[in-house]
Amino acid sequence: MSAAATTADADAELAPGLPLVADAAGVARVLRNLTGLGANGWMDRLSGPRKQSITLDLVLDTGETLVVRIVGSGRPVLMIHGLGGSHHDWDDALQTLAAQHQVHTFDLLGHGARAQSRGAAAAPPTLAQMAQDVADVIAGLRLQRPILVGHSMGALVVMQYIQDHGADSLGGVCLIDQSPCITNDEQWKLGLFGSLTRAQLQDALGRLRGDFVETVATELVARCRPLRSVGKPDALVGRLARWAVAKLARACGVEQLIALLESLADADFRDVMARVTVPTMVVLGGVSHHYGGLPLEQYYRDNLPDGTVRMYKTSAHSPHRQEAQRFAADLAAFTARRCA
Repeated sequence: MSAAATTADADAELAPGLPLVADAAGVARVLRNLTGLGANGWMDRLSGPRKQSITLDLVLDTGETLVVRIVGSGRPVLMIHGLGGSHHDWDDALQTLAAQHQVHTFDLLGHGARAQSRGAAAAPPTLAQMAQDVADVIAGLRLQRPILVGHSMGALVVMQYIQDHGADSLGGVCLIDQSPCITNDEQWKLGLFGSLTRAQLQDALGRLRGDFVETVATELVARCRPLRSVGKPDALVGRLARWAVAKLARACGVEQLIALLESLADADFRDVMARVTVPTMVVLGGVSHHYGGLPLEQYYRDNLPDGTVRMYKTSAHSPHRQEAQRFAADLAAFTARRCA
């Protein structure tokens, strides 16, 4: 078998199984955010928002201290990042949003500064645990009718919050490039890629349990073709990938990460859509590697009681980062016009 055929076969096997990153540019960010590398250090200070911000320490019932960063003043907005992200995912949009809003950001369980902050006996980072954190932030800071904004997994956290706590205390919701159910079956074709089945995802999780480092490293090598095109041989890229993934495994814990992925696999919030009775803006990436080309736009128009859908035709899975100023302006206009 030729090297080209081997690579193509690897891509065909991996593409539906482990969609953590779309390309080499996302690898370093995901590894950093899931290991906590550089959190609260000089990297954080350099990448933090330019507008003056404050931080508040919120002690959770678990005894953990959750750091909430607050920028601006006005209507409270609570931003919830996605898998492999951190509170820095919102930095590019903060300056515009903070002109009219009090923007709150924090790291989800197992991410950023919280990647290494929890003891071995702590509960794994699941959607339910993350939604409880959102509830604790709202209650602890006494936020009045906040706007919840969630990207990717963060959008699922918002849906979990509404399932567990309802939407009556919210002023509005923004969901970014996410389906309410990530797996597909004969009746549902709006999950990841329009084709990822639960059986495929469970198979991927089984491979992760069997050999986490090799499974993830192989995926990263497949995503890192730009390194090979500038003269970095496969063997070197492979060694670097295995070193990075081994560090990830030690820092965040394989079982912790797998528990989180299982939580995503089990999520199905289609019945929650009718309960999102507050104004809701959905932002979709037209060339999203997760959902591009799928009729999610029409689905949300048909199923949200009070929905507004924005399609960013040239954006991929992270419109809030790829078109940050447009996103901030759209969100500000939406909250001013629709969220009383």
